[in-house]
Amino acid sequence: MTVAPSAVPRTEVHASLDRWRTDLSLIVRDAPRPAVAQLLREEVMRMETSISRFREDSEISIVNRNAGRWVRVSWYFVELLETALDAARWTEGIVDPALAAAVDAAGYRDWRAGVVPVVSAQPTVRTNGCWRDIEVVPAGSHARVRIPADSSLDLGAVAKGWLADRVATRAITELGGDALANMGGDLRAIARDEPWEITVDPEFFGAGEAELELWDGAVATSGVGRRAWTTSEGHRSHHIIDPRTGEPADTQWWTCSVLADSAATANAASTAGLILGTEGPRWIERQGLDAWFVGGSGDERVGRWPTV
Repeated sequence: MTVAPSAVPRTEVHASLDRWRTDLSLIVRDAPRPAVAQLLREEVMRMETSISRFREDSEISIVNRNAGRWVRVSWYFVELLETALDAARWTEGIVDPALAAAVDAAGYRDWRAGVVPVVSAQPTVRTNGCWRDIEVVPAGSHARVRIPADSSLDLGAVAKGWLADRVATRAITELGGDALANMGGDLRAIARDEPWEITVDPEFFGAGEAELELWDGAVATSGVGRRAWTTSEGHRSHHIIDPRTGEPADTQWWTCSVLADSAATANAASTAGLILGTEGPRWIERQGLDAWFVGGSGDERVGRWPTV
C-alpha cells in the first residue's frame, strides 16, 4: 500500500523499520521526527520480545515450550492473545491461533531462515479447535496462561494489525498529529484535519489499484504470494494454514483486502476470506465488511469497495 502526499501543505514525518522480513512504517503529521522514530521502534521491539516465535526468550516461545503447564506472562501478551482468541471465536475457528506447528511443517521457518524448505511428509497438527482450551487467569501485575499440551501458538493472523492500531493510537494521543501506521500491509489511519489517501495494490499483473480515503479506519491485505516458497520436492507452499486440513489453504484467491474499523479486525477477516476460498466473499459480506478479492481468474469486490 502507498500513501498520497497531503493536499494541504503539512509536515509529514516518516519513520520506518525493516523487521520480520517486511516493511513497518509510521507517518505522523506535524510531529517531532525523533519522537516518531522512537515510538515506532519501541512498539516493534516490544511486540518482538512478546510474540516472536523466532526468539527463544520471547513470551510466546516460553509458552509454547511449556505447553500443558501454567506460564507467567505480561498483560501485553494477554491482550494480544485475547485479540487472537476473539478472532477465532468470530470466524468459528477459521483464524486459529494454535497452528504454529502446521505453519512450520509447511516450510515457513525454513523460508524465513533463507533455506529451501524440506517437507517430506504431511504435517501432523491438531485441527480440532484446541484454541478453545487455552486458559488465562489474573496473577497480580502479570497473568498466567496455559495452552493445551502438544499445541503451539502463532498470533500472526492478528499481530501486525493489532500493532498498527496500537501504534497509530499512541501516535495521535502522544504526538498530537494525524497518524498512519502501516505494518507490512496492515494499515491503520487516524486523522482529525484531513483524510489519508491510500492506494491498495495487490501487486498482480492486470489487477489494478484501489484508491481509498480514510479518516479513522483500517485496511489489511492477506495473500499467498509474498510469503510463499517452493519446497525441496518442487511443491508450491505458503504460510496461511487452513485449520480444517492442517495444510496451506487451497484457495483460488491471491489476495484479499478488507476495510474495517480496526486493523486487527481487517487482518483477521482478510485471512479468513482467503482460507474460505469460494465462500470468502459471501462470508465477508455477512460480516458487513468491504473487501477486494483478487485471483487468477479475476477479482470480486464486496460491499462498498470502490471500482478500480
